[in-house]
This record gives sequence, C-alpha cells and structure tokens, in this order.
Amino acid sequence: MSYDYILHVSDVARWPAALSNLGNLTQLGLAKGIAVIVNGTGVYALQGANDWTAQMEAAARAGVDFFACARSLANHEFVEGTLPEWLGQVPAAIPAIREWTKDGATYIKS
Repeated sequence: MSYDYILHVSDVARWPAALSNLGNLTQLGLAKGIAVIVNGTGVYALQGANDWTAQMEAAARAGVDFFACARSLANHEFVEGTLPEWLGQVPAAIPAIREWTKDGATYIKS
C-alpha cells in the first residue's frame, strides 16, 4: 500500500500530539492517504474504550489505516483478540516505515 503520510507513535505520552496531527490532516480531507503505525509503549493506548480510541476509530472510519507492531504487542504481552477490529498489524514497525517512506510518504514522528 502506498501512503502520503506516516504518523509514528512509539510512546503512549505522544498520543495527544498524534491525535491532533491526525485530526488536522483528516479535516483537510487527507484521511485516505494516512497510515498510523504504533510501536513501543504507544501500543498501550490501543485497548479499551476511551476518548483516544474513539478518535482513532472515527479516523479509521474516515479512511485512515492503523497498524500495530506485532513485536511490540508480543513484548507487552497483549492477548490475541483484544485489539480493535480497525487495527491491522505489521511484523515490525521500523521496516514497515522504511518501506512506506521509500515509496514517498512523509514521515511524522509524534
């Protein structure tokens, strides 16, 4: 898949900034060209129902693709089947980011 923007969240404390960037890009009508990739402690924000996951789900409905790093999920002992249906997985975040930016995506570290 080819993306215009890659938002990378590797720290749970960076989600407010990432969601702000995501909201701005989505309001500009760019949602279908955005991938959000999450690794490190950023994965902690992906479970449960709260204002952050509600914003993520709304962005996913608008066309944003969300991906979690499978290695980070395993490292933080996430249980299979506890993640939202709108969340995909990549085997490892950094190689995925490299591939997408190699294809011309703008990288945004949140």
